[in-house]
Amino acid sequence: MSRFRGREINDIGLWSKYIDVPVGAEKETYYWDKVQCPNPNHDTQKRHFQVNVMDGLVHCFASCGISGTYHHAIKVIEGCDDRQARKIILGFAGNRRGKATVAKRVTRPVENPTGEALAYDSFIPQAGLDYLDSRGISAASVARFEIGWCPETLRLVIPARDLRGQTRFLVKRAVRAKQQPKYLYSENAVKTSLLFGACQCDLSAIRSDGIVIVEGSLDAVRLHQHGFSTCVASLGTGISGLQAKILSGLRPRRIVLFFDKDIAGVNGIQMAARRLRGKYPIFVARYPAGKSDPAELSREEAVKAIRSAIQLRTFHRRVQQLARS
Repeated sequence: MSRFRGREINDIGLWSKYIDVPVGAEKETYYWDKVQCPNPNHDTQKRHFQVNVMDGLVHCFASCGISGTYHHAIKVIEGCDDRQARKIILGFAGNRRGKATVAKRVTRPVENPTGEALAYDSFIPQAGLDYLDSRGISAASVARFEIGWCPETLRLVIPARDLRGQTRFLVKRAVRAKQQPKYLYSENAVKTSLLFGACQCDLSAIRSDGIVIVEGSLDAVRLHQHGFSTCVASLGTGISGLQAKILSGLRPRRIVLFFDKDIAGVNGIQMAARRLRGKYPIFVARYPAGKSDPAELSREEAVKAIRSAIQLRTFHRRVQQLARS
């Protein structure tokens, strides 16, 4: 630990407010590995910033202006005066915020063509926590779906499990607007080989009430959090042949397609309908005004949208009317 005004500082607690603390930071190392610079005036995704925890110093190797004491760096990052910077740092003195969180490497067994072991960190840095909070994902959901962090790509990790609960691949979700593409997948992953969230579903409820299909993994997490125990995600556009077989085994009473409110979502509904037509009653959920993503909805809004879903033929008719207008 570094020291400030004669007091020990919880370095990890302090710097997790501003950077993605690197793996191994909990060890007694002199320097942390370089990370993306937290200077708000330094627009970069490269790893130029380094923390010296023994001496309480930092340095940006791109010469953006952050170099020197923690006190100086916090003033630059926060845009505050000396007094406020001292207050922020001393808020992490003497472990008053609790012990530093240790980054734990989690390895999940996987069955895929290469036999690859999938690993990621259970510790999620502040950037990942902020994103999850912005999407309304609770700590309970993070634990239930075993969401973690990939320090190499600086993305959230969401394990994709099959019906048996076996992790087949990892979904890596960007947390910043400049990170493209939004989703990365484990090497050799076939993302449409499973229905995300199916292993968390109430199978008896699927057979009695039906199943809700969304596009994204976090959409499914959010709806499960709202109490929808029959929600799965296709992780792509429409429904694949493998996913159709999984649905057949689940024997849903009906299917509600709850895809995003955009062109890709409309196309996905039409593709799914062609593959599933004649096998199940198919309905399409509609969004309240100003909303276009399942994860944006409150529980009340989601309940209303699913309960008032329209039949597929009605949806097609409305799409055709809009196309002609």
